[in-house]
Amino acid sequence: MSEISIPLRLSLDSDGFLRRECPHCEREFKRLAPTPRDESEPTEPEVETKDYFCPLCHQPAAPGAWWTKSQLEYAQSVAYQEVVRPRLADLEETIKGIGGGGLIRVDVKRTEPAAVPQPSEPADMIRLGFPCHPAEPVKVPDDWTGEVACMVCGVRYPIGLVRSEP
Repeated sequence: MSEISIPLRLSLDSDGFLRRECPHCEREFKRLAPTPRDESEPTEPEVETKDYFCPLCHQPAAPGAWWTKSQLEYAQSVAYQEVVRPRLADLEETIKGIGGGGLIRVDVKRTEPAAVPQPSEPADMIRLGFPCHPAEPVKVPDDWTGEVACMVCGVRYPIGLVRSEP
C-alpha cells in the first residue's frame, strides 16, 4: 500500500503555542509551535529525535505521542474526508455496476460520520522559559504550582524560577 500525506493545520494560540497532551498523565500544556523553515537556509542532516519530557509529570515519550484527543479526532475526520470517503464512493460505484440487470442484485447503504471541526485554541495558561533551553518555552495551566520540567532535557525547576512575566 502506498503512503498518503495529508496536510493538517492546527490552531495556535495568540502567542504561537500548540496544545499538547501527555500520554502518561493526560494533562494538557502548550509548546511553542515550530516556525516554517526558510527554504534558502541550509538543512541540517536528519537526526533521530529523542524523547521529550512532560513539563508536568516529567515522564518521557516519543515526539509523536503528544497529540490531544480532540486533535486526533480532527485528524481522523480529515483522513476520512480526504482518503476513505472517495475510495468508498469508488467502491460503491463498482459494486453497483456488478449487479446491473442479471441474477444478482446489490444494494449499497453507508452512513457518513459527521465531520469533526478543527479544535479551537483559547489564550490560556502561563508561559514558562527554561534557562537550559530558552528557545523551547512551554505554557502550563494557570493553577499549576508543582515543579516543571524542560521538554528537551527533562531538568526540573520550581515554577517560580521559570515563570515568564506577562
